[in-house]
Amino acid sequence: MPLQKTRVIILHRFPYSDSSFIVKAFSADFGILSFLLKGGKRKESPFKGAFDPMAYSEVVFQSSGKSEFVFAREASLLEWFPALRENLEAQAVAQVMAELFLRYTPHGISLSKEFELLLNAFTELNQEPAPELLSRWLFDLCAHWGFSLNLSRCSRCNQPFVQGPAEFLPDSGECVCVSCFTHHESLFEEDFLSDLWRFSKNEPVGSPEQLEKTFLSYLRNHLGIKRNLNSVLWLDQIRKLKEKPCFPSAI
Repeated sequence: MPLQKTRVIILHRFPYSDSSFIVKAFSADFGILSFLLKGGKRKESPFKGAFDPMAYSEVVFQSSGKSEFVFAREASLLEWFPALRENLEAQAVAQVMAELFLRYTPHGISLSKEFELLLNAFTELNQEPAPELLSRWLFDLCAHWGFSLNLSRCSRCNQPFVQGPAEFLPDSGECVCVSCFTHHESLFEEDFLSDLWRFSKNEPVGSPEQLEKTFLSYLRNHLGIKRNLNSVLWLDQIRKLKEKPCFPSAI
């Protein structure tokens, strides 16, 4: 099999033997790749962090043609995102993104837009991320995967909103204006509807966590995700601990 080169973001790594790892990586050119990294645990491994979880690297690899695994021949670390690794909440957000891609991204096809979306998010998490980063990322991911949310126009009259929507339709990801809303009371709190309106205008929102849960629920429904993502539960726990005065800012 010929050698191939691609950029990857490492999503997950787990032991395979006393000296080796199996590494799951997201590639701009091939979707999910499964590397069998022989000797990866050894101190003299030539890869030097290129296959650490959350690393951004360029890899030359070869497929065996007989299994799902590919074998790295060369690897260059492009970015290790050190500040992201020192922030527990940023790590947890990155893990939510990684788990979604690991579970639901297809193999063997080019996904360059999704790759850039993930790389840009990791880059921002390595700096000073906006509170809306995860909700914005989920919103954009829905659009890339064909499940766009419409927050700027009424789904019934198709007119752009001049004020916040009167209702959000969680199944279709659409909103309804005051003129077209026929029910007496919305299913959602006014603050949440106002946040949707501000979010659609790229303005700061009051509760980005509520938007995250809404967009994730919408995406899960369209992907047929039946059980909770482990990383989402971890992110919730990290945020609860962060509210306590003794919470460490770094590890």
